[in-house]
Amino acid sequence: MILNIEEKIQNLQIETRPFINGVYCKSIDGRSIPKKSSIDGRELPSLEACNEKDIDFAVKIALETYKNKIWADLEPKEKKRVILKLADLVEDNIEELALLDTIETGRSLKNYYYDSIPKAIEVMRWFAEASDKFFDHAIPPRKNSFATITREPLGVVGLITPWNDPLVVAFWKIVPALLMGNSVVLKPAEQSSYSILKVAQLAIDAGLPKGVLNIVTGYGNEAGKALALHNDVRGIFFTGSTFVGKQILQYAGQSNMKKVGLECGGKSPFIISEKCNQLEEAAKVLTKNIFYNQGQICSAPSRLIINKKIKNKFLEILLKESEKYIPKNPLSLENEVGAIVSESQKNRVEEYIKTGIESGARIITSKEELKIHNGGSYVNPTIFDDVDPNSKIAQEEIFGPVLVVIGVDTVTEAIEVANNSKYGLAASIWTNDFDEAYQVSRLLEAGIVHINSYGDDDNMVPFGGIKESGLGKDKSVYAFDEYSEIKTIWMNFKNI
Repeated sequence: MILNIEEKIQNLQIETRPFINGVYCKSIDGRSIPKKSSIDGRELPSLEACNEKDIDFAVKIALETYKNKIWADLEPKEKKRVILKLADLVEDNIEELALLDTIETGRSLKNYYYDSIPKAIEVMRWFAEASDKFFDHAIPPRKNSFATITREPLGVVGLITPWNDPLVVAFWKIVPALLMGNSVVLKPAEQSSYSILKVAQLAIDAGLPKGVLNIVTGYGNEAGKALALHNDVRGIFFTGSTFVGKQILQYAGQSNMKKVGLECGGKSPFIISEKCNQLEEAAKVLTKNIFYNQGQICSAPSRLIINKKIKNKFLEILLKESEKYIPKNPLSLENEVGAIVSESQKNRVEEYIKTGIESGARIITSKEELKIHNGGSYVNPTIFDDVDPNSKIAQEEIFGPVLVVIGVDTVTEAIEVANNSKYGLAASIWTNDFDEAYQVSRLLEAGIVHINSYGDDDNMVPFGGIKESGLGKDKSVYAFDEYSEIKTIWMNFKNI
């Protein structure tokens, strides 16, 4: 339990400088990014804005540390020890990290303190424990030859992480990259840099050599672009919008054909069959996953595709459940839902809502009013019925608390509507017919399909999409493959 929250916020020591070669340093040009909290509009410490020169310096340091092998050649058990120590230090500092993330992003303190950051800690411990449990391969030996197939580090990898779940996504990428022996340059979203800058020093305290993990702050179209274009960066891994993901693919091709991993947008379908007899449970799961972080989740189930025979009954339940996710003061540990990350993002969401109304869709959201009027950025849960599946609000990622409802007559039509999207991140089918559940799950175009659930997973299973939702995987042992290259060594021998 966090006590005296406002007092502790006032006493936070917030670091805003990039972290390169084990120390905080000023950006070369001395520019900064003004910031204010979306909770109530309060001014926040400005963030240093790195440019191409800063990125080049950070990459140079990372390359030097990679080449001297101080980390890359460390025994696996020693790498594991450092990461486990870092997990302990993050846990020791969870209160401060939760406050930093809350004031910067507006997400509920309760969510960061009890859910998000504990998950980030779990990610570190899982990857650390998994790192010495998998092995490389050898082909069956022949009389005079033998071959090994091994994973080799890429070298310097660039990571670009989002603002909606700062430490979880950062550790999805940082930890397997480090455990494979790489050196890392990470560019966090300018909306959520405070906590990872704190973690950078904790990593040194845990025993990570200086220069192995470097954090560069700044704008994506400057610092992020420079990182993706750098010829000494051998891999670039990004979570964010599809639009930026496509740019990163181009930058990789324009530079050195570096390895690319992208986890991008989504417009995930939540299908409810007329054969579903657990409508109340489905409503609870749907509202939680679309509304709990103001809809700011890439895999949020933002399209409800439901059989018309049960639609009205289900919507009655859904409306009641949605009232639990009306945003309230994010700084109270009693509240589940906080603010939209910024005023500009709030305006973007509201523009989509306006577009939906103009398209003829009908808002059926609960009439309970939003009670926060403190200069912050908040949007009520918004549900659209009678939505054209080809309309803008049904096709584009809104990244806000907006759910569209599309009625269908058959499960075949539901599959067609679900797959009528450029995205393919996540999906769900709710039915009590086993045959239907299996067949639909096979036909849905998504990286992960849930049956009678949504959002359930753990660190053992990979996460990532298909189509314009990206390429590559976070989490699970498959993540280690992302941050390595496969090398074959063939050996010939003479007869003895």
